[in-house]
Amino acid sequence: MANTFTNHKGIKAASTDKAQTMFKDTECKGLYLRVYPTGRKAFIHRYWLKGKERLYTLGLPELTAKSTEREIAGALSKARALVAEQKAQAQDGIDPAIERNLKAHKVATMPTIEQFADTYINLYAKARKKSWETDRRYLARDVVPILGSLPLDKVGRGHVVALLDKKQEAGAMVARNRLISLLSKFFNYAIERGHITANPAAGIKRTKETSVERTLNDAEIRFLWEQTGDKTQLEPSTALAIRMVLITGQRPGEVAAMHESQLQGDVWRMEDTKNGLAHSVPLSPMALEIIGQARPHARNGVLFPNLKGEVMAGTIMPRAMKRMDWPDKPATPHDLRRTCLTGLGAMGFNRLVQDKVANHKDRTIGGVYDRYDYMAEKRQALEAWGRKLDAILNGHTGGNVVPFKIAG
Repeated sequence: MANTFTNHKGIKAASTDKAQTMFKDTECKGLYLRVYPTGRKAFIHRYWLKGKERLYTLGLPELTAKSTEREIAGALSKARALVAEQKAQAQDGIDPAIERNLKAHKVATMPTIEQFADTYINLYAKARKKSWETDRRYLARDVVPILGSLPLDKVGRGHVVALLDKKQEAGAMVARNRLISLLSKFFNYAIERGHITANPAAGIKRTKETSVERTLNDAEIRFLWEQTGDKTQLEPSTALAIRMVLITGQRPGEVAAMHESQLQGDVWRMEDTKNGLAHSVPLSPMALEIIGQARPHARNGVLFPNLKGEVMAGTIMPRAMKRMDWPDKPATPHDLRRTCLTGLGAMGFNRLVQDKVANHKDRTIGGVYDRYDYMAEKRQALEAWGRKLDAILNGHTGGNVVPFKIAG
């Protein structure tokens, strides 16, 4: 029969001297081959829907005179499978051509996590949540740097679990639970806007939030100093950052992000903190000594950088401390912060001063109107804590800081 083909050999032999010629597949009803005089060949699906004829280019790579029989046979197999699939769609009243256009539009308009984060904050969080700034910080710090380039419909449960595992490894169980809540709302809003049909964060259980009271005793502080000293296996920046958390009592993430631009003499000024409050930390002589030791390893202004010269990830210090050969249960960076603040209380500094050092938000009526900066009290407390550490480490109440030396 003229202008027909049965297999790959028939396709190979098909030719024309006209503008184009259609060749019919005798084995698959509705499948045609459009042949051009140049030797180009494309598969076409011819079908009827609601009494009207449709011609649909299957979108497979075009064949040429140089195509091998193996390539042609493979293309024919795919074309027949596509036609079978589209026949089923047509029987259900779905036009394959329209369906393809809808899918193409969906791909073209699917926002990435980073793009949808702006939508979520501006159209959802700001309108419904007083704490929308907290959502913004969580997304900017924990989600966008890792998943930002992924389209929403490509994010799976495994991606979400990996984010949560980072929080758990850092011992930040409360933050892990807050992140679950945020991601659940985030993806539900994406469903509401028609971007996805399932929430990858749905059903993930929150961990029990227990009050952890662990603080380091004097022997453990000496052990920590030894593990971060001149024989340490840690990167210098990591070891120094761990010491800085204990000395200043600040959040590990804020210590990790410490930048030269934040330093003004013997004061460390932070504008963007976890609770959104600007915070100034008086630097004790011990803290200034650590900064001096850190500067030779600083990169791009970051005082405690990773090997790439960037702010170290939140898991670096927890993992480093977990690998130490602790005589008892391993401590975490948050335990170091707690040790500092508890130490201030033990030395007679009241809860208000402890909270000011820690930059805890005061939600009382008095706290709302109190605009005093407490710098003198914070300086007195942190310098006293520095002397206390010096006494623990050196066995006396004064003298120089135990130096951090780089092996080799």
